[in-house]
Amino acid sequence: MAIMLPNNVKMFSMGSLEDVMFESLRKLPDEYYVFHSFKILNRHADTINESETDFIIFNKSKGILCLEAKNGAVKYSNGDWFYGSGLKMKNDGPFNQASLNKWKLKAYIEERTTLDNDIISRCKLLHAVWFPAISKLALNSINLPAEADASLILTKEDLDDPRKKIEEIFKIELPNHVKTNLSDKDEDWLIKNILCPTFNIVPSMTLSYDLKKETFNQLFKEQTCILNYLEDQRSAVINGVAGTGKTMLAVEKARRHSVSGQKVLFLCYNANLKEYLSETFKYENVDFYTIDGFACKFCKTREPDYNLLKQLLEESFYNDTFEYDHIIIDEGQDFGQENIEQESIIELLEFIVLNKKNKYGTFYMFYDKLQFVQGKTIPKYITEADCKFSLYKNCRNTENIAKTSMVPLNIKPKLFEGCVKGTAPSFYVCEKDKTIGKLNEILNTYLSKGLKDIVILTTKTEQQSLLYDKVNNNIYSYKNNNFKFYSCRRFKGLEADVIILIDVDKGTFLSNEKVFYVGASRARFFLEILASVNEDDCVEILSSIDPKSEYRRTRKGLANALQTIIYV
Repeated sequence: MAIMLPNNVKMFSMGSLEDVMFESLRKLPDEYYVFHSFKILNRHADTINESETDFIIFNKSKGILCLEAKNGAVKYSNGDWFYGSGLKMKNDGPFNQASLNKWKLKAYIEERTTLDNDIISRCKLLHAVWFPAISKLALNSINLPAEADASLILTKEDLDDPRKKIEEIFKIELPNHVKTNLSDKDEDWLIKNILCPTFNIVPSMTLSYDLKKETFNQLFKEQTCILNYLEDQRSAVINGVAGTGKTMLAVEKARRHSVSGQKVLFLCYNANLKEYLSETFKYENVDFYTIDGFACKFCKTREPDYNLLKQLLEESFYNDTFEYDHIIIDEGQDFGQENIEQESIIELLEFIVLNKKNKYGTFYMFYDKLQFVQGKTIPKYITEADCKFSLYKNCRNTENIAKTSMVPLNIKPKLFEGCVKGTAPSFYVCEKDKTIGKLNEILNTYLSKGLKDIVILTTKTEQQSLLYDKVNNNIYSYKNNNFKFYSCRRFKGLEADVIILIDVDKGTFLSNEKVFYVGASRARFFLEILASVNEDDCVEILSSIDPKSEYRRTRKGLANALQTIIYV
């Protein structure tokens, strides 16, 4: 899915089909940026000249394409272009307008570059015209004027998938033989200084990743329809694999109730997740607790006493003093602890909110059976629930990370069409005594790119990790930067732009494959795996996770099976 700026179509003339073309261009891969209604304003003396390009399409490996859109009937006669109404077009027609805008953009870029930053000499600039109401068949029957060429025209058929035609245009050789050769730094400069300069207000070295997060947010909007669908269902259990938006849906439900002035109790098992939620989503009527924290608060004890909690909850129901109208539980699979189950705390909480006098209470539980790594059994509330619903599509990870995370479980993720593909995860094979050195090398690479949302996760307990002696209060310090360090279990429900997975070994895949899945699926854009495995280990691992694998039983074969790039 292309990065659209703005994310929604700007104001446009009714009947122009700019909204349809906008959504069509959104289907381009995630390495494309599409800018709608791009304006350049120049002042000469007391005169202001303004030009507008309907769409500018930018790809750092292909170049810049200025695209003019003309809907409806058009005709060309005696050297002039006319609309179907007979009105003469401005700027000598669409091709001259697109070409003129291209040269204005070129001059605009040149004015802002220096001799040592001559991007324009390394970037193709092309122009094209889109007639969304004209078919290819009709186009082929037209004698085009000299200024036009069929190779520069998109038609009605391209609305379904414009990628093929746009890539054909980018392949056109220019008279000056310019080849596009832009770096990540060039890409950032063009976006922040030319194509989307408002981002200079808050400079960011990670602009492209910030924009791709908007793509994830756009996918998440498709998930929220589930809440609308369940609007009349007062109690539901919702299952979803990592990245399907369970926590964000849970938070969105809490927000909706908060706006209505209704009190919400939001429970989770993970203390780190609770801290993140309470700091990030400061909703007036929502209280975030771990289940242990809620037990201590409700019972006014230092340690959770679930027998006492049960008694006090029952009293609050009979006295009609329970303050919450709605209860939402996230990571519900972890609530199957023996003391919680014995007292039937979950069932009791559901009974209270569904049977309060106000009659509008709700009880929702979100869980992932694949992330069952804390308790001994799946809570019976989940197994016996009447209303179950499943989320299937990933809207957090890149396609490559989602695939890698689920390989040990022998499951293929379901992804939204147009999801961010991203780069393949890295698989580093290194001896245990070289792990920290390799970790520092990886951190250096990301710091040089300006990426700092990096979390280090161990597939073991924190005390068993090779990094344990180097960590203070779950912080690993390197070059005046502090990086969070947790076990995969303790980071459940959270995410980061970069996840570095360490202490990966044979046992990770043979007995802790769910822990690998939990850790790997925390990564949004980049996943780095540091593994200590020999050839014999790889034979066992591949035989376990994929007995029919066509890959050779080697470290490279294991990396291929995990759909990663190996570094030895």
